[in-house]
Amino acid sequence: MSPSNPASLDHDSSRPQRSPGPRTDRGKRRSRQNARRHGMTAALPIGDDEAKLMQDFADRWTRQLGADTEAEEALIRASAVAYARFERCRKVEEASLGDATRKAVARWEAKQRHRVRSLAQNLNHDPINTVADLEATSFGCEWLLRHWEQLDAKLAQGLRWDQDDCPRALRMLGVYPQAPGPDADPWLRSLWRLARVCSGMPVDPSFGPPIDPVPARLELRQLIAEEIDRLDTLRQTLWESQDGPEAEAVAHLGLIDTTKDGQLRQRYRREAFSEMTRGINQLMRLRVERSKDQDRQWHQAHPHVSRKRVAETPSTGAGFPNRAAPDPAPPPPAAPCPVDSRNEPPQSPPEASGDRLNPLRDHEMRCEPSADPSAADQRTEPRFDGHSAPSDPSFSPEPSRPPAPSGSRDDAWRS
Repeated sequence: MSPSNPASLDHDSSRPQRSPGPRTDRGKRRSRQNARRHGMTAALPIGDDEAKLMQDFADRWTRQLGADTEAEEALIRASAVAYARFERCRKVEEASLGDATRKAVARWEAKQRHRVRSLAQNLNHDPINTVADLEATSFGCEWLLRHWEQLDAKLAQGLRWDQDDCPRALRMLGVYPQAPGPDADPWLRSLWRLARVCSGMPVDPSFGPPIDPVPARLELRQLIAEEIDRLDTLRQTLWESQDGPEAEAVAHLGLIDTTKDGQLRQRYRREAFSEMTRGINQLMRLRVERSKDQDRQWHQAHPHVSRKRVAETPSTGAGFPNRAAPDPAPPPPAAPCPVDSRNEPPQSPPEASGDRLNPLRDHEMRCEPSADPSAADQRTEPRFDGHSAPSDPSFSPEPSRPPAPSGSRDDAWRS
């Protein structure tokens, strides 16, 4: 049945009313964070502590970089805020990686303990090899220690072992739960006798005279304490040499986060770092362009000054290019090296080539005609002195040919 007055629906107390929202300042600040998931992409600070950190970054960077204009100050503060975001992403990533590392090590330890429990199930069938395999790892030694402490706890309370405790103690020592022979080791026969007495079972008289349960428990606890000390020392040695380095390797592998959330965190961190570097680069470009503009204006005002760059001088902060002293006079030329120097031979100045098309023509090897026409016909005869004479007695030097007469055929041909 519909109400007679439709306006009464607005005043119906049975209908749910819309919440007016938080009214206190604390509730309003808390409600602002309802849509926040991780906050790594938030441009505004998250909380008062982060707002103070951003302000400290901006003030410190502005003081160190020295903003000359409002635009530079805005770029510096934007870069400082991006750096604060980068620090936020880095801290979140480090915390997540630390948690991932701990979880990876915990999973590895759980897997090792599960393997040890599976291996200990063979203790009833093959105690000798099973105990050797358990004592090969620190987790196996930990399993043996835990079970020896359980057996010792019963003796410490003055309780007797049940019918399963005695065989289990013998198996954990690597022996079968059977009565040792007369030629067995004395410590094994003593252990068998003490375990039977503490379990309330009859003992063969061949193992020794009867003993009271109280001294038997004390002596058996002493043997168990020695076994616990040996296993504890062995566990520490195996952890330092074998299992400890493997746990460190697992922890290092846990630092590699390949999950979807890990990839997003890395992307947010890179974006914050890129935004910071872009702001700093833009600030540097702005300063370079302003310096060029000031340099151009200064040269327009002083056209008689050369544009040649001189040695840089410390900046005075005036914004105009600083000018150093004019170039000093060039040094005098060095004295030429003496001709008779042993270190440097005298160098003749290069001669200009006569042929431009073939500059190496002057260095070609050519046969020059002799000035004396009779020089080409002269022959060199061997010279002998009194000390060096030919060994062949029939050798006789050829007499020199006389020069041709002036009226010969050669002179006629030359004419």
